[in-house]
Amino acid sequence: MLLKNCFPVLLAFVVLTFVSCKKKKSDNPAPNVQEETLAFTLPDIQLGKYNIAMDSSYALKVNVTSKMPDAGVKVMLSVVTETGAIPLAQDPVPDTKAPQFTINLRHLKPLKTYEVTVWLSSLGNTANVTTHQVFYITNKSDQ
Repeated sequence: MLLKNCFPVLLAFVVLTFVSCKKKKSDNPAPNVQEETLAFTLPDIQLGKYNIAMDSSYALKVNVTSKMPDAGVKVMLSVVTETGAIPLAQDPVPDTKAPQFTINLRHLKPLKTYEVTVWLSSLGNTANVTTHQVFYITNKSDQ
């Protein structure tokens, strides 16, 4: 009789012990670190205005003013003629992790004006893209 009265209590105690000592499963992965929104400046350029190149190439300085993403940034560049929107082929710009770098614009024809658009994208988060910065550049050489 004693066994019939104590057995349910003993069984409940054993079950509670196993349940409370059971290893907890970790469903929380490491928190996703949010990247700071990308921003950059073109220190030697007047945005939206006409700038001068003295020959067929121009060294365009870029300063990333936000925190640089760990994976680096991809640089996108578009150079088209101002009047006909005809693309001017440029050398590919390599991905970078440097907060300051230079883009070399090449093949600028004499006395011709080009619309240049530059923007950056994070390599670690494709949704982190800067706004497009647009300026015009004219090769003032006569050769």
